[in-house]
Amino acid sequence: MSFSINGCMVKIDFSFILVLSFAVLLKAENLLFLFLFSALHELSHLFMLILFKGRADSLTFSFYGLALRYGSTLSKFKEFLVIFAGPFVNLILYLIIRDDINLILFALNILPIYPLDGGRLLMLFSFKISNAVSRLFLIIIIFVSFYMILKYKSFSLMLISIYLTAYSVLY
Repeated sequence: MSFSINGCMVKIDFSFILVLSFAVLLKAENLLFLFLFSALHELSHLFMLILFKGRADSLTFSFYGLALRYGSTLSKFKEFLVIFAGPFVNLILYLIIRDDINLILFALNILPIYPLDGGRLLMLFSFKISNAVSRLFLIIIIFVSFYMILKYKSFSLMLISIYLTAYSVLY
C-alpha cells in the first residue's frame, strides 16, 4: 500500500503489516516499542530535514523498520545534523527511560556501516574511507553474530548482518 503526503511517497510493505499483526496477536510489547522508537528515530530525521527546508521523497515501513529517503541538497553540516538526529533521539530516550531498545537502536545505527546512520555520517567526509571502514565493521559484526548464535542461540544480529551484507552488495 502506498500514498502521498505533500509529495512524500509513504509506502507500507506487506511485511510490516504482517510483523505488526503478529506483535499485537502475541502481545509482544518489545516489538511494538521497537516500532514506536524506530518511528521516533525516523521522525527526528524528518523533523531536521523540514527544519532545513528539505523535502522527503519517501517514507517506507517494512519488516526491517522504517526508512526515510530524501534527495534534498544540504550543506555538509545540515546533512550531518539530519543524519545524526535519529540516533540522537534514541540516545536521549535511553537516558530518560533506561530501556534496552533505545540503547540497541542507538548503538546499531551509529555503527559506521552504510546504510546505517553512522555509515552515512562517515560517507559525508570520505567515500573511500567509508567503504573500507564499512566492510571492516560488517566483517566484525558477522563474526560477532556467529559468536552470539553459538553462545546464546540468538539469531538477531545474524539477521541484521545478512540484511546489511545484502544491502552493501546490491548498492
